[in-house]
Amino acid sequence: MSDHHPAGAFRRETVQLIPDKVGKTARFESEIGLRGYDCLPLVGWAVVVTFEEDELPRITVEPVVDDDCMGPVALGDLAEEVGPLTLLEIV
Repeated sequence: MSDHHPAGAFRRETVQLIPDKVGKTARFESEIGLRGYDCLPLVGWAVVVTFEEDELPRITVEPVVDDDCMGPVALGDLAEEVGPLTLLEIV
């Protein structure tokens, strides 16, 4: 098995989910027009490490939403499964 990745390849690792009972909702727009992903309950925050070829790892914090199919999931992980999502606001 090889660790070789094509140029520009990256991987994401969600290293920690931090529950937060903020009682807020994340509003999204699906860039491919999926229905059902316009509002999801915000249930916490995720620490995510992104590894890109020839660059230092990048650490970010992302909202965690409660998806009917996946349960609590970081925004970037959800977008990998359902297609690109734009976070419009947290209300």
